[in-house]
Amino acid sequence: MDEEKNIWHASLATTYDVVENLKIVGNIGVEKNPDKAADNDPAFILGGVIYSISKSFDIDFGLKYGLTSSETDMSMMAGTCFRF
Repeated sequence: MDEEKNIWHASLATTYDVVENLKIVGNIGVEKNPDKAADNDPAFILGGVIYSISKSFDIDFGLKYGLTSSETDMSMMAGTCFRF
């Protein structure tokens, strides 16, 4: 595969505090397809929740949906964040 050398990514994200320790998040974005032969760039929309167990520890879950054929149709994501 002949790959692009200059890759870019652009996205817009937001968070909203639902109640204490619980946030909903959203993100929409697009990036340059590394495949020079591709006819479109991967674009996505993502939504999720973040629950803060304490001031220094979060757990999160999200769903990412592809908006173009070059992006994965759907991804489920989960994670943790520890701040110190």
